[in-house]
Amino acid sequence: FRVTDAQKRVGDLIIHQGVLEKGALKIGDALELEVDRVRRSGNRAHHSATHLLHEALRETLGHHVAQKGSLVEPDRLRFDFSHNKAMGPEEIAAVEAMANAVVLQNDEVNTRLMSVDEAIAEGAMALFGEKYGDEVRVVSMGLRPEGNNRRIYSLELCGGTHARRTGDIGLIKVISESASAAGVRRIEALAGEVEDRFGAAPAP
Repeated sequence: FRVTDAQKRVGDLIIHQGVLEKGALKIGDALELEVDRVRRSGNRAHHSATHLLHEALRETLGHHVAQKGSLVEPDRLRFDFSHNKAMGPEEIAAVEAMANAVVLQNDEVNTRLMSVDEAIAEGAMALFGEKYGDEVRVVSMGLRPEGNNRRIYSLELCGGTHARRTGDIGLIKVISESASAAGVRRIEALAGEVEDRFGAAPAP
């Protein structure tokens, strides 16, 4: 049985959806779950890249930028954010450069469990409209230059899977920028072996 999706429905109940490729299944069967490591590795890289791009967009365009939607897949990412005009080539290049500078730090990606109030007090970004429990998972990665009031580069509430170190993300390349809705822009990007999928890496 190849799992194609998993959804959290009620409480801790996880529904696995997929395709029965061989044999038969019946209620009561004991199953052994095995992670598709190649797929998981791609998801981790692109999810962590999303966090770095989010912060780089805020640094480049302004702190009005907020996540409005995202898609993370093993071979690409899509990120929707609040902004009222198209990004110029220089802005896109600046966002890429900032994100890739953190990738090159090869800093450890840390996760901690804490209360929502503690996380917000530390400066963690939370998604507007998202429902959080009493305890949340806080993901931090990258460092800012010495002397900055906030040393951690990216600090967000997040329950998803991530790379172990920023260097594991690989090169980040924005491949498109477009309008998604009124006041919302969309970027699509690749992380990892960009040369194999896009043709060439960006100039340093």
